[in-house]
Amino acid sequence: MLRQYMLGKGATPEEADGLEVDDVLHGIVYGAELYRHDLNKVSFILSSYQDHLDSVEEFPDLKAGTWGGKGEHALFGDLGVRGIDKAHAVRVLMEHLGADLADTIAMGDAKVDIPMFEACAQSVCMGSGGMEAKEAADWVTTDVDDDGLWNAFVHLGLIDQE
Repeated sequence: MLRQYMLGKGATPEEADGLEVDDVLHGIVYGAELYRHDLNKVSFILSSYQDHLDSVEEFPDLKAGTWGGKGEHALFGDLGVRGIDKAHAVRVLMEHLGADLADTIAMGDAKVDIPMFEACAQSVCMGSGGMEAKEAADWVTTDVDDDGLWNAFVHLGLIDQE
């Protein structure tokens, strides 16, 4: 699964073969207690898409999602708090800071980022992003590995190209 994930992120087969879980999924916690006060989302490996569908049925009070695959192919599932997403986080943070949503820029590459795109004044999709995310964004930059963030910052006037 890890190899497939990294190949989808642009790694060569040789690079993907040499990676360990901790090299890719930073901060992963093994063997922790099931009930914790400091947890907001749990990710798990999908052996098939049915695992995701089962999680939706088994945990109806949680928000179930998928991630990690290239295009629409899901490799991992996750369960989190319903109503808590990137758009919510942007609104809460801006309110806490007393800042204006007109000053926000969202950057993402997946369908899960669309609500954040809609919450922010401007949105940029990475060139490697999915078609739905690209269509929802105000502007599409190049792939991350092709200076996508740099190109976005220049386009948005956040840095000089010098």
